[in-house]
Amino acid sequence: MLPNKTSLNILILVFVCLALFLPGSLKRGLWSPDETRYITVSKEMVDSGDWVTLRRNGEIYTQKPPVFFWAISAFGLLLGGFSELSARLVSILSGTGTVIATYIFTRKLFNDNTALIAGLILSTAIAYFAASQLVMLDPLFTFLTVSSLYLIYTGLTDASRRSLCYFAAFILMALATLTKGPVGFIIPLLAMAVYALLTRQARALLSRGTLAGFIVFLVIIASWLIPACMKGGEAYTNELLIKQIFGRYLQAFDHKEPLYYYFYAFPAGFFPWIIFLPAALFLLIKNRADDRAKLLVCWALSIFVFFTTSKSKNILYVLPMYPAAAIAIAYYWDHKRKPVKPLLISVAAMVALSASVSLFVMPHIDRLKSPKYFSSEIREAIGPGDTLSTFRINPVYWIYYCGRGHINELDGNDKLSEYLLSKERVFCIIDLSAYRDYIGSNKNHGYLLAYMPYGSRKTFGLISNRIR
Repeated sequence: MLPNKTSLNILILVFVCLALFLPGSLKRGLWSPDETRYITVSKEMVDSGDWVTLRRNGEIYTQKPPVFFWAISAFGLLLGGFSELSARLVSILSGTGTVIATYIFTRKLFNDNTALIAGLILSTAIAYFAASQLVMLDPLFTFLTVSSLYLIYTGLTDASRRSLCYFAAFILMALATLTKGPVGFIIPLLAMAVYALLTRQARALLSRGTLAGFIVFLVIIASWLIPACMKGGEAYTNELLIKQIFGRYLQAFDHKEPLYYYFYAFPAGFFPWIIFLPAALFLLIKNRADDRAKLLVCWALSIFVFFTTSKSKNILYVLPMYPAAAIAIAYYWDHKRKPVKPLLISVAAMVALSASVSLFVMPHIDRLKSPKYFSSEIREAIGPGDTLSTFRINPVYWIYYCGRGHINELDGNDKLSEYLLSKERVFCIIDLSAYRDYIGSNKNHGYLLAYMPYGSRKTFGLISNRIR
């Protein structure tokens, strides 16, 4: 059993996480493009019964491995149907889980007080608590990565549990790999290999658990990858393995940023605690003979350097280094005997700010970011058997909220004109600026039934070939 103080601290951290993550998850719709896309892929998986080959709007989806979508689908089934909350539970629970894992890791390295401070810092770093409210892969990936790092470190420092810890770590790395690709095993192994070399423990990385774990790792990966490639064919295999999984590191298809991107993106994401990080780093350098300092530096630098050299960059890609930064600052805070009261006041302020934004600000932003509201008007205007298409707009924005299994996209004025000449009544979602251009050169322009602003620059409209 856990000591009373440890149990109490974990309960405090769970309460803080839920107070931070839940309000923002309950008070808004799903935002496009990512959230609407991920719930669409997950729902289509359940509807089709195919849990191997992912699909989006009826087409094979190769951009991500399946574990994240399996998790969303599982919560959708457990809760009796897909919803905004069921989709976000993966991130809410993963974000909370990583905070608890960070607490346990820090407690092993230092003490309960430092561990509590690390958990509070991590949960209130702005990018971290924002990501834990979004339907995104990164919170789940971070939880699996940090847990793998903890298990490998425990195996290095505790010979009696070494084989078991390594075996379990490889299982988590397999799940991380099936969440976000090869970084799922590259990051933990890179960080811990560098640490083991620096501390002259490289031999300790090898045990019976290492071999057994590696075999299980391969079995888990192959149990999905081989059937998926067999079902998807050669084109699917090339797209998945060469372009999406391995190619993203060498060539940016999206999220292309300069080499120095994380030198400003990480400080912005780790606000407000970034102001203490220079002092914490100075303390780690000063105590560089301490293996714990070496661990934190290897952990953070391995992730930072790896993603800095990648062509594709995003502020959330380096989320797995946030716990290392939080532990470093907590170590500095406790080492310098700084009072905990200012920290608790800051955490309480972050919780209050998060709740206030969720209750009073988010509803206004949500109407500009989520297709939920215009979709409700669309569902009132059309019947379940009526045909709905989009014109030069990604249909995935609308599939979930419009209650459709498939929405066709029209990509040219001639196709829109032909569509509006259909004998049956048809509907189309269109950007009003594109609609104005269309009616300027086409007599058959249909009827504008409804429209609504979307974002700061767009207004979407619903047109039909008949008024009734």
